[in-house]
Amino acid sequence: MWDDYTQRTDNGFEWYYFNLSYRRKMIRTLWMTPLMPVLYFLLRFIGLDLMYTLIVMAICLVAHILQIAYNYHMWNKYERNIS
Repeated sequence: MWDDYTQRTDNGFEWYYFNLSYRRKMIRTLWMTPLMPVLYFLLRFIGLDLMYTLIVMAICLVAHILQIAYNYHMWNKYERNIS
């Protein structure tokens, strides 16, 4: 069901993230990277203490990097299996 990669969308617009191929997931994640500074300023604007803001930003940044690395790894793994 979830492992059926052939049903994933690799072109056109897809609103639902989990219907995308790993390549498209990685691209969408990379497009979200510029939102990190926006998140920082939003957290500071709502009055979160600087230490808590930095902790939240560090957690988000690590999760973001792990998500990019995982999607890249799975995309390459899938591409090797096709060839």
